[in-house]
Amino acid sequence: MGNAWLFLVVALAATSVLLRSVALLLVAALVVVLMGVTRLWARYCLERVEYKHHLSSYRAFTGDKLVLTTELSNGKFLPLPWVQVKDEMSRYAAPLQGRVVAAPEHERVILTGFISMSWYHRITRRYTLVCQRRGHYFLGPAQIRSGDVFGMFSNELRMERDLLLAVYPRVLPLVLLRLPAQEPYGSVRLHKSLLEDVTRPVGSREYVVGDSLRHIHWKTTARTGQLQTRVYDASTAPNFVVFYGVRTVEPPLQGSRPHLLELGVLTATALVNYALENGYPVGLYVNQTSRLTSHLLQVPPSSNPDQLTRVLEVMAQVHPEESRSLAAMVSERSRSLPWGTTIVVVAAVIDEATYTTLLRLRRAGRAVALVKVGSGGGAPAVAGIPVFTVSDAVDWQKLEVVELR
Repeated sequence: MGNAWLFLVVALAATSVLLRSVALLLVAALVVVLMGVTRLWARYCLERVEYKHHLSSYRAFTGDKLVLTTELSNGKFLPLPWVQVKDEMSRYAAPLQGRVVAAPEHERVILTGFISMSWYHRITRRYTLVCQRRGHYFLGPAQIRSGDVFGMFSNELRMERDLLLAVYPRVLPLVLLRLPAQEPYGSVRLHKSLLEDVTRPVGSREYVVGDSLRHIHWKTTARTGQLQTRVYDASTAPNFVVFYGVRTVEPPLQGSRPHLLELGVLTATALVNYALENGYPVGLYVNQTSRLTSHLLQVPPSSNPDQLTRVLEVMAQVHPEESRSLAAMVSERSRSLPWGTTIVVVAAVIDEATYTTLLRLRRAGRAVALVKVGSGGGAPAVAGIPVFTVSDAVDWQKLEVVELR
């Protein structure tokens, strides 16, 4: 737009010289002054302009409604005749009000607004967000655009992602529709003790908030650079650990079946909640890394009151791409677990290596159970290992209870 006005000034000046017209020359000068003023206006229009987000809660469950508050303020004497705001967010936590358009990035939308502001003006707007699906969702980036009153020049201000909303999966009750031939929850047969037998350490694991500082393994901590807690004999520390495999298509094919992934998340969460309700230290491992931290998605076993919240934080981050094989993760992580730990593997696709690993653990005396997510392919019987199936006949979004058949 500025180039067009500059061309107009040159044309007026040339014409005034040819026609010897003082009036045209004055018009050209006026346009030059106008261009200077508008350019300065556009240059400083976004100075001391702030745009902020605020959510009524940064943690929610699927189906919850939150209030998003946006605040745009102009902290200077210069008024803003027009301001365009483009605020990007996830389509799975999109506002019910306002003008929402599709964003270039997949599964993102843009909340747009066009307003005017006087000097030292502040505008606050509130929107209702519906958390449609579990996940970790960023609010932003936001783009603020403004300029002079004639629209000759404009300026842009970009604000990076500033808020993270965690939407947890629903915590459903767990129902056993059949009793196994052998009790899968091996820790039930162990006697719980209020006092740990600190004379029989069997290894170490990563420190979890709530662990006693008296049980810190300082030598291992110094070697690994991370706090490590001593692990004691299973007779005094029965645990319940869930391993979740995210693969939903048979190898070597790549891709994902979202309904099986979400059904698996609900199943693993229900198992963890079931064990916590029965008073057992619970842990969870997922065979993939977090997209936020690049660390393995895991929650080491603990009976801390906040353990379910930690598990929900992890399950909110689950995505379709596995970072390592399920068999390798089970084999590696089981070495640091107390001997009496109940190991439950939840997966939609279980390959031969996973079966072999579970059989090896069972023959070594481990308490192992297998939960097959989805009815496709059935759940083959494995000698000595209780096998359960979670049917996918009902849409996972309509499930009210997780049934182990």
